[in-house]
Amino acid sequence: MIMVVQELLWNSVRNRPDRPAVSDRTERLRWSELGARVAATADELTDLGVRPGDRVVALAGPCVRTVVLMWAVLELGAVFVPLHPGLTRMQVDHVVNDCDARVVVADGPAGAPLAGGRRVIDLADLPRVSAAPRPRRATTSENAPALLIYTSGTTGNPKGVVCPHRQVRAAVESIGSCLGYRSDDVIACRLPLAFDYGLYQLLLAADCGAEVVIVSAAEDVRLLRIIVERGVTVVPLVPSLARMLIALHRHRPVGTVLRLVTNTGARMAPALMEEFLERFPRVQYASMYGMTECKRISILPTNEWRAHPESVGRAIPGDEILILDENGEPVGTGHPGEIVVRGRTVMSGYWGVPMEAQDRYRRALDGSVELHTGDRGRLDDTGRLFFMGRNDDIVKRHGIRISLNEIESAAERVEGVDAAVALHPSGPSESLTLCFTGPADPDSLGITLEEFLDQARAPDRIIRMDSIPLTHNAKPDRRQLENLCLGTVS
Repeated sequence: MIMVVQELLWNSVRNRPDRPAVSDRTERLRWSELGARVAATADELTDLGVRPGDRVVALAGPCVRTVVLMWAVLELGAVFVPLHPGLTRMQVDHVVNDCDARVVVADGPAGAPLAGGRRVIDLADLPRVSAAPRPRRATTSENAPALLIYTSGTTGNPKGVVCPHRQVRAAVESIGSCLGYRSDDVIACRLPLAFDYGLYQLLLAADCGAEVVIVSAAEDVRLLRIIVERGVTVVPLVPSLARMLIALHRHRPVGTVLRLVTNTGARMAPALMEEFLERFPRVQYASMYGMTECKRISILPTNEWRAHPESVGRAIPGDEILILDENGEPVGTGHPGEIVVRGRTVMSGYWGVPMEAQDRYRRALDGSVELHTGDRGRLDDTGRLFFMGRNDDIVKRHGIRISLNEIESAAERVEGVDAAVALHPSGPSESLTLCFTGPADPDSLGITLEEFLDQARAPDRIIRMDSIPLTHNAKPDRRQLENLCLGTVS
């Protein structure tokens, strides 16, 4: 049996037609209704010339219509390319050109044509009229691309990660087996659907028949109320969302039926999660590690977090984690090195880039593809992974190689520090700046950090910020923070 991604949808349509599937602040669809909308939208895309293998760019925010579009694109055997609507025109043009998009669908008026004269279809113009849901209309290979997800491009133009049906299905199966999503779960997704962490909530929900409640940024002040009113049981978190829910609960404490929260993409300080769990005591927390290039790498069982709060878990089923030194040789247990992943969730590479020219993906001796993450970590004797930062965040100070992640983690253990980001020095002799949010006094924080950090790791400057700027995917925006700090210092 060919296991393609869209079968997740049709299985839930057949098995749970009258159960809620997805909702936003304007509409709510059952699985049968979602299937009907998908079929009608697929017909419309066919009329627009979309064929199997074509790339369809979705420049749209998280909403039910975007969900329908994703499933319709997959139903046609085409490739779904999600983009954040906040991207600049130059960034969008790059992606549209790079993937040679057949159609661009945007959430709003079409406006001027994009790169190559491609016209933009308004998401609102796609049909809402129901059609009889049909099974797969295109014969799709498991090895064909299902998704093309562009990375943030912090070191240049973004690159599209090719995500074939086989690997996407493998990731859904492995993550689902670790997290245990259930058919009676209600998942509140406040993440962008252009962020694979958000996008996969739709796939995980379809796999088990759960409901996804899509929450927009405009509803942030109501997020806790939505969780209560909709009976939300699962929330995929990032640190900024955890802080938001803590603040909302502090303002108006309420009971919830939350049972599970997760985190990936940005480091969750143990102290922050401790405070979250104090306010939501029935909740279990799964710490995870991954990257778009292979979706998920490791998940820590919920019952191990309190004993190992710094760990991001063991390799998910079907994958293997290696820790290699600078010469590509395995290191011993407990020793740091580069995190390398092999297994069934490793995606097939970057769009349009020959394998020999790829920096992350490399062909192993047995012909399989390995992912060299560029991240540093270590494994304990049970296979638990401890993330130590990116290779880009390893700097040399006073003749010692240090990780900026070490400094941030130390600061976030201090009372009065909500979040901390250490900025990359421009050279070995340049000063090291630590930015933080929270009520702590910068001078007192510096004195406290002297107890935890040696001279090579101690920051030269500590700046308290009102907030840490975030990227579209809710990760710290280091470039913007550096610019803000330059202004603060001057």
